[in-house]
Amino acid sequence: MVRFKNRYLTAEIIPGDSTTQPLNVKKYDLLASVLDVTEQIHGEFGAAAIRNGLEIKYCNESTQIAIIRCRHGPHRLLASSLPFLSTVGKRKVQLQSVYTGATMLRCFKFLKKFHEDKINEALKTCKTEQEKKKVIETMSKANLEF
Repeated sequence: MVRFKNRYLTAEIIPGDSTTQPLNVKKYDLLASVLDVTEQIHGEFGAAAIRNGLEIKYCNESTQIAIIRCRHGPHRLLASSLPFLSTVGKRKVQLQSVYTGATMLRCFKFLKKFHEDKINEALKTCKTEQEKKKVIETMSKANLEF
């Protein structure tokens, strides 16, 4: 028997509108949108190729990160379709692929480093201690670890 290899695409969900409301993206809506855009870009072949192993494994509204599982091979079709995704449900969004990994553990390790870099960038732009405290409070409300 041959085992099936999976790939995990880590994507950042960037809201299209400038509101500060939470994203409220459901896994089902994201899955349907990904399938639709893949079918538009690659046709029925592309949609059928990724449908078999496609699953949204992780979707965090506060950090605006999603991890999408797909079979090895058709993951290239999925990765090439993600930049063309413009709506999820009724919200205008943009998906930016950040990382492709072979395991979820690798994706979470990458996300930890990714968030640490984002926090360090935000802290470098702060000029006073009060601004730094506000950034740290905001990050702690978003459930990010330092």
